[in-house]
Amino acid sequence: MKNHITLKSILQFFLVLVMVSCNSEERSELTDIVLPLIPQPKEVRVYEGSFILSNTTKLVFKTEEQEKVATLFNSQLKDLVGWNCPIGKETAVKNTIELSQVDSLANEAYQLDISESKLTINASSEAGYFYAFQTILQLTPVSGANVQPEELKLDQLSIEDAPRFEWRGAMLDISRHFFGPEAIKQLIDQMAAYKMNRLHLHLTDDTGWRIEIKEYSKLIEIGSRGDKSNPDGPKMYLTEKEARDITAYANARQIVIIPEVDVPGHSGAVERAYPEFSGGNNTLNIANEDAINMIETVVLRLADIFNTDYVHYGSDEVRHHNWDGRPDMLAKMKELKLKDQHEFEGWFDRRMADFIVASGLKPIAWDEASDFGVNIATTLQWWRGEYPEVLHTAAERGYQIILSPVDYLYLDYPSDLKEAGANWEGLHNGPNSMEALYRWKPIPDTFSESMSDQIIGIEAGIWTEFIDNQKRLEYMTYPRLFAVAEKGWTVENNINWSLFQERLTTQYARMKAKGINSRMPDITIEERKKSQPEAFEGPISE
Repeated sequence: MKNHITLKSILQFFLVLVMVSCNSEERSELTDIVLPLIPQPKEVRVYEGSFILSNTTKLVFKTEEQEKVATLFNSQLKDLVGWNCPIGKETAVKNTIELSQVDSLANEAYQLDISESKLTINASSEAGYFYAFQTILQLTPVSGANVQPEELKLDQLSIEDAPRFEWRGAMLDISRHFFGPEAIKQLIDQMAAYKMNRLHLHLTDDTGWRIEIKEYSKLIEIGSRGDKSNPDGPKMYLTEKEARDITAYANARQIVIIPEVDVPGHSGAVERAYPEFSGGNNTLNIANEDAINMIETVVLRLADIFNTDYVHYGSDEVRHHNWDGRPDMLAKMKELKLKDQHEFEGWFDRRMADFIVASGLKPIAWDEASDFGVNIATTLQWWRGEYPEVLHTAAERGYQIILSPVDYLYLDYPSDLKEAGANWEGLHNGPNSMEALYRWKPIPDTFSESMSDQIIGIEAGIWTEFIDNQKRLEYMTYPRLFAVAEKGWTVENNINWSLFQERLTTQYARMKAKGINSRMPDITIEERKKSQPEAFEGPISE
């Protein structure tokens, strides 16, 4: 294995040399150049000179996969500057963008070389080409409103890039307050632009059920009514058609949707829709086979609707229930020879995980499931930052793990304690500021190499108990999400807070040009109260 890795690395190095060699005699390398790229690439070299990208630049592809990604880039380029490039299979003499298949590169890796006459992209997959194009789009200058440049001047450079983690995600809660297709697609666009690849949709909770399941119509007829601000409000949910459209949109941008049905706790919406399935206190009656059959049907439908192998089944915060005070549930516990409610919950978690695996799917659960010895094929999402021993034990046992510690990666927490935000598990590290997030080390120093290998990535949480409108959603999400993107993609040696801030300057301009409400830096609380009052909508810790 080690020999294989060494040979692959040598081959990749050779490919970089080949890409650069044609122009290296005429190119002088520049130093101390900070490109406006987030996330920071693995290796970057910048040279004197530029490449002119215009509506005469020929975009050359060889395969259907390359054509698909090049066509999407052309669409994104037109949205950005008002024009795009002619596209085809015929190679031009100069001023071209050429895509080349290099199978030795890792799945999401790419190599990008920009010379005076040619822009070359090497990749082994659709994802690799897509991420190279996102890098190119970030290199384009930010234009003012209603300004469409006739051409774009790109620095000559060479980049070799690949992600640190395979899982680079964000979770959007659309149950507590509903956010529909437009808001979800805007989030997808921003995630894709910054090379994030997993969108976890929290579809169900006590407040509301937000996805159409045709076999159980009451879930939307009754369960989708209202939200946290207005429990008596109208039905709010994604239709199956809307969900499939969102999925296609995300998949084209290399993002996998992770649907979550949160059981056996957080089931208040199920209780209202189907009282016969209630276990009391917002829980599912796991002694009722019909209730379990419904959840199993939902799991299979979600996998189909969202075109995914992953289904998140929750498993968190099953609190304050009284299952042993309910005759049917107590009888089931005795039948299964379980001594208490905790063991009953574990029985259900194991059953759900086994069902998902047996269905050819991949289960995900919040870290509470680690207590129950669920199927080792389950990916655990560690969120309880005050319990590092849970993370440590899960890694030792061989579970794959997504890191979502509440005290770093929950974006519904405030950036400043004088601003509004959640405080679910305590602000152990003060506010969830962008700097704190950026300086966080994902993998503990105490982890062995084998334990570190169990960490597949990171995921930010955007819970919406205190986010009830688009403006506040954007304010709480950006620019902190860009720090999440960099932590997920960029190797630890390239993490640099001061340079990140410098590179972030251009991203503020991009957000403004797109009409996205990002949190403004370096203003006083009094100034923020005037310019961004949405910062103070909700509970304030101080």
